[in-house]
Amino acid sequence: MTTTQQQRIEGSSEAPPSDGLSRFVRAGAWVAIVAGLALVVSFLMEWLVVPHERLGSEAFLTSAYLVSSGLRLLVGFVLLPWALIGIYGPQSRAAGTFGLWAFVVVFLGTVLAAGDIWAEVFVWPTLAQVAPSMMSGSATDMSSYLIVGLNVSFPLFGIGLILFGVATFIAGVYPRWASALLVISIPVTMFLDPTPGTFQESIGQIMLGTAVAALGWYALRTPTSIK
Repeated sequence: MTTTQQQRIEGSSEAPPSDGLSRFVRAGAWVAIVAGLALVVSFLMEWLVVPHERLGSEAFLTSAYLVSSGLRLLVGFVLLPWALIGIYGPQSRAAGTFGLWAFVVVFLGTVLAAGDIWAEVFVWPTLAQVAPSMMSGSATDMSSYLIVGLNVSFPLFGIGLILFGVATFIAGVYPRWASALLVISIPVTMFLDPTPGTFQESIGQIMLGTAVAALGWYALRTPTSIK
């Protein structure tokens, strides 16, 4: 073995073991920007482009809906768990124990909610073809299993986001308007009219995407506290 090779091996063995984790967390901040903007674009399309009002359940079969829901799934929710890591990393110490458990809750809720978004991409168009009356009817027309799944996934996701937003607000590492926007987006989404394609249905989730992108931007400018 040459002296140069030995120096390289010694240098790599002396590298801090946290370097890889730090890079992963830092990349998560970039992912938060991308995922947040994807959610904003997706729900703008849902409101302005997808013809829900004109076509009813057939809107789920249009290319505009497939692009909107696909963007929401593949770029928004699939990347959101990584984005949350990128946001949490720089404030992990300041957020304390409450922030840690808030992160755990929102992480698990996000994983479950991603399953529901998967259904929006693949299940809703299928139902619009084989059972259009179900898609245009009330929630009571749906399978009890589906109702239970929706009543577990999205409430846990919403509660997790509120807790995470509160923990972020208290930590004060990022501008508090961004964490406040994250918290406010949940009741806006829950209590406004959920009719697909309406401004009321989209605005809360547009606020959510904006908050995630903003927090990712500020996370990039903050040194990570994970060691």
